[in-house]
Amino acid sequence: ALFEHEAKELLRAAGIIVPKGEIVDPRNEKELLAVGEKLGFPLALKAESAEVLHKTQAGAVVLDNKNDKELALAAKHIRISMSQRAPTAAVRWLLVERMMPAGLELLIGGLRDDQFGPSVAFGLGGVWVEAQKDVVFGILPLTHGEISDMILQSRAGMFLKGFRGGPALDQAAVLSIIDAVSRLMTDHPEVREIDLNPVRCYARGAAALDARVVLERGPL
Repeated sequence: ALFEHEAKELLRAAGIIVPKGEIVDPRNEKELLAVGEKLGFPLALKAESAEVLHKTQAGAVVLDNKNDKELALAAKHIRISMSQRAPTAAVRWLLVERMMPAGLELLIGGLRDDQFGPSVAFGLGGVWVEAQKDVVFGILPLTHGEISDMILQSRAGMFLKGFRGGPALDQAAVLSIIDAVSRLMTDHPEVREIDLNPVRCYARGAAALDARVVLERGPL
């Protein structure tokens, strides 16, 4: 799997918005605090390790750090949590990112199946993934019209249109991300899996907050 900052560089190159962020040496608190001041608070802090794919389960994520003190404590908390939950994992980088505003959380993914080839997935993301199991799959290639149909087949599509008087959200931005993931899956056969969860959607725009990219073989 790519490190998260590498995955987000790939997404950014494909035209997908991701939070502004930088990586720092996990042993260098001075560098961490300098980057924190540069990016501006509040910030998310994540540990990047080749041995850890699911950061939350390993205690490798601390969100909403509001100042230098909280950021330094977050780094300490991550070290302690990972030593207990993933003792064999080596932390390669700390990823410092700007917190994004609240919004509708979606899941957008790509998967390469040995029988069916590349496909994309869409549905409600964040805490709703397990509770709602709202995921629609589409076998690639897909036209923009077919992607729009995919969106409307899901519960997430109701929220995008404005559920029970709620504001309509930017369905075009969501379609653009699904299309970009589709192009990554078709143009790069070495990509096995893409998992963007959550993608946070707003009245204008959408951004991929977390990203996991798994390769078949070798670097891109």
